[in-house]
Amino acid sequence: MDEARVMEMLRITIVETLTEQKWTVEGQLVHPWISELKSTWTKTETARRERKCVVDLAGVTFIDKNGEKVLAELSKEGAELIATGCYTQHVVHTLKRKKSNGQV
Repeated sequence: MDEARVMEMLRITIVETLTEQKWTVEGQLVHPWISELKSTWTKTETARRERKCVVDLAGVTFIDKNGEKVLAELSKEGAELIATGCYTQHVVHTLKRKKSNGQV
């Protein structure tokens, strides 16, 4: 008998202050969760306005290529990406390097 597979989910928690909108993202940035992240980003655009936006990726366990593209878009639109684990730090560092070289 096959073991039951647990479907990975994506949790997005947004905490707002007068000066900042902080996103805590947990889970995997893969299809179909990428579209949820993009949708939430678009829906909260007005609420962000002039505030700093920080996206904490400490709870992210995997990011596929499409997830990397979405993070690059968020970064390009002003989000500060925070990573603590080796894997997410590597992804964020690569995105920042591509951004500074004009590749994204």
